[in-house]
Amino acid sequence: METADESPQLGDTDVDREALAAGGVAIAALANKFGVEVDEQSTVGAPVDGWRVLKSHTGGSILVGAPTNGGRMSWRVAHVQTKTDATIRVDPDVMTLRASRSERRRGLILRWPQMMATGDVTDGFFIDIVNAGDTRWVPDGDGFQVVGVFTEPGVTKFSFGWASSGQQRAVPLEPGDYARVPVTINPTIWAELETGEHDLHAILTGLGLRAERPLRLEVSAEQIARHRSLSPRHSVEPKERRRMLDAQITQTRTTIAAGASLVGIAEAIATAETDNEAAAHIAQLLDCGDAEAQSIYNSPLREFRAGNAQSLEDRITKLVQFRDAL
Repeated sequence: METADESPQLGDTDVDREALAAGGVAIAALANKFGVEVDEQSTVGAPVDGWRVLKSHTGGSILVGAPTNGGRMSWRVAHVQTKTDATIRVDPDVMTLRASRSERRRGLILRWPQMMATGDVTDGFFIDIVNAGDTRWVPDGDGFQVVGVFTEPGVTKFSFGWASSGQQRAVPLEPGDYARVPVTINPTIWAELETGEHDLHAILTGLGLRAERPLRLEVSAEQIARHRSLSPRHSVEPKERRRMLDAQITQTRTTIAAGASLVGIAEAIATAETDNEAAAHIAQLLDCGDAEAQSIYNSPLREFRAGNAQSLEDRITKLVQFRDAL
């Protein structure tokens, strides 16, 4: 069975290679299999046949899709929440099939510049993304975002969280060419980091590429103090940050549940006489807290689009990684 790193992707979602090549059925037949309905309006312009399960996620989330052309490079997809939703809604966007991360990063390596290796740079960290192959490397919707993680010297196993907003776009690289990019450090790390010798690991996030060796460096008290002063959250204790991340995780899960229950939410709001009563109805419907219900009541409808479900699941995964790394 393929690992996630070896699986092709539709957007940023891993899909099963065998499912892409298999035959499909009418979307109505697939809906009948899961015991759900089809939002017919969302299927306008989408393939009638060829629908199959492309990926099953924990928690009852399933990605289904159908190719829009004979070459099977373009797909229409739908995210189905079998435990909370009774309807398949096809995403309006056409998704382009991409090769796996391991295939897309072929030929690339991460190399620390000499000035980093000699300790000549003390304000910020940089690394080179090098095309060490013998053919031109061309990005396929990829970015050049590199995240750095500090560990004790010699430690190679670690977890980390990251956000993809504002990442630098990747550029084509001829053999031997390189792009020098900043290494992003989670600002909260500096609150716990102690002075002394550390290893700095670098990961090219979207492609899952890790520098072959970490950068061994001596972190000074001046560096730590400078970075702590730049962080707006430097005074927040780890316990409080965990509480804040837990609240974000709970809120995101509530948003997923709300997107799967829009009809019920609309009815709950329509029968309420006050804003507080509407929020109370939502809390009862979604079995959530008052704060989460009020947030759902005040949220724009676009947050509950069915196609956002997987990106919200991915957000939860990253938030959990951030929390667990504290």
